[in-house]
Amino acid sequence: KTHPRASTHVVSKERSLELQDRQLINPIQRTSHIHIMSAGDLYNFFIGWKNESNPWREAYNEGGGVFERSFAWYFLLFLILNYFGIWVGRTYGRPFSSRPGFFAATFHCAATSFLALYVLAFKSGTIADGVVTGEVDYSLWREVALPLSIGYFMTDIFIYCIPKKDMIITFHHIIMVISHYPVVHDAGAHLAGAGDINWVTWLSIVGYTSEVSTVLMNYRWYLLQTLEENWIGFGMVNISIVISWAARVVLFAYLLIWEIAPRAAVYAETKQVLTYSVMVLGHFVIGLLSLYWLGLMCRGGLKGLITFKKPTPSKDGSFSFGGDIGRDSGEVKKRKSLDAAASGVAKAVAKESQAWVDGAKFNEETKAKKL
Repeated sequence: KTHPRASTHVVSKERSLELQDRQLINPIQRTSHIHIMSAGDLYNFFIGWKNESNPWREAYNEGGGVFERSFAWYFLLFLILNYFGIWVGRTYGRPFSSRPGFFAATFHCAATSFLALYVLAFKSGTIADGVVTGEVDYSLWREVALPLSIGYFMTDIFIYCIPKKDMIITFHHIIMVISHYPVVHDAGAHLAGAGDINWVTWLSIVGYTSEVSTVLMNYRWYLLQTLEENWIGFGMVNISIVISWAARVVLFAYLLIWEIAPRAAVYAETKQVLTYSVMVLGHFVIGLLSLYWLGLMCRGGLKGLITFKKPTPSKDGSFSFGGDIGRDSGEVKKRKSLDAAASGVAKAVAKESQAWVDGAKFNEETKAKKL
């Protein structure tokens, strides 16, 4: 057997011949000739990619509707979970009245992170001294985990993101759907992986292990809503979340630098530049968002992590992800803490940045000019 990240899939004979004709299966014989593409070359390159090597189209056309049927069922399941949350909120009040999507979100992150860890542990084989033993089977991921996850993302976009105008989470969901959809079928995964089906599927699975941190975030939200006084368990949960967010940052940096970047030439030669760009963008954006959220979590220092403080409700009393981690809170106290933490040039930069955010920078400059 080969390494689980090396393609061992056998495509149909007809499809294999077709892809070979397009130079998509065995891009081993390569040249080092460098050619500067003109505008016409770029146009022809795009047309060739569109007509011959589109992983999203191939996953849809060759899938036979298997993914779409599973997606429809999971989309319905998450609709039911969301309306169940609404019913619980109306019946029992807070905290679920402020976040009816809690049950759907928690089920999604718990299910996908569990499936990712399970498949990696028991379905990806093992390697020792370069020899792979055990079973390599990613069907559970393609047939269950991805339809479930994409079903949740699409439901959440319509039920939470659009009504709340949460553009960051919307962007996150769209990037996730676009990045992972080709993996739902071997034909799409073959192109998305530049000929390496198992590697690109492994990449999808490993990325989803980061959903463990979302499970912890949801539990943290529940504690914030129900605790009335400080509890040591709250600090332990917060520290676990910070560790998990830091692990996400390290994970996506590793995937970008050591797994994705070395394959750039292969993707270029197999006419998968757009696919590769989406792959790089997806991992970069999710990694950057993880770093951003990690910074917000750590803004209050160690004391802020281990000490419980009842959150200030939003204007309508409802939930927002940004409010949960501190993104939406713009109180004067936070500005003072930022100023107190800075000194010298850093303090001046902090004040100027805050003035830009508040829209007061130009007022200050106008006053100075008048003086």
